[in-house]
Amino acid sequence: MAKKQNKGKSTVSASVGQAQRVGIFGASGCGKTTKARSLIKPLKRVIFFEPLADDLRRLQSDDGFKPVIGLNNLLKEVRERFTTGFKLGYYPTAGAEDKELSDLAGRLMAIQSGYGFSHNAQMTLVIDELDLSFPTGISQRDPKNGFKNLCCRGRHAGINVIGLSQRMHLIDNVFRANCSAMYIFRHSEPADIDVGVKILGRENREKLRALKNFEYFYKQDEKIFLKA
Repeated sequence: MAKKQNKGKSTVSASVGQAQRVGIFGASGCGKTTKARSLIKPLKRVIFFEPLADDLRRLQSDDGFKPVIGLNNLLKEVRERFTTGFKLGYYPTAGAEDKELSDLAGRLMAIQSGYGFSHNAQMTLVIDELDLSFPTGISQRDPKNGFKNLCCRGRHAGINVIGLSQRMHLIDNVFRANCSAMYIFRHSEPADIDVGVKILGRENREKLRALKNFEYFYKQDEKIFLKA
């Protein structure tokens, strides 16, 4: 049974230790991006993988993210600003989101290869519209997918991952299975509600269906809280 709590916990850290995998799922306008922005606000090194140009412009104007196009340009910014910190918004090529996310994940793993030995600095990768860049079945079609590896092993490299999507059931299960925490907002599609029920338990089906905008379930390990 879900317990009510007044405030969702931020599970993303900037310090040494295992990094986190956080899923934020819900229909358009439910509060996903607002929650993600609150989680990353205090962090020093953030890359926001944003396929939507309008949302990228809002990140630039409201949160000070620097827009970047081109993977090599992004990685150059990361290396040059690693010590001082960065907030970078990456705009992937339309239709190539999955390949570019895979490539980016692999390159970030390489940059963080000294984590815990030569440095203790974490970074955070936020992916909007995750169903576009890591769709169902991709981990089986592409066993060497870089983002799959990041989901499974990146916590040991100090890379936090926050994935957002309106369509939870269209995301490859490798991401959901590796999440250390999830925020599940209102959903409108039956297939997404069914996935939410599998995660939260059948006893929470009606509460999930009744969620309003900016209300959500928070799940961490076996603990489930309702923020209403």
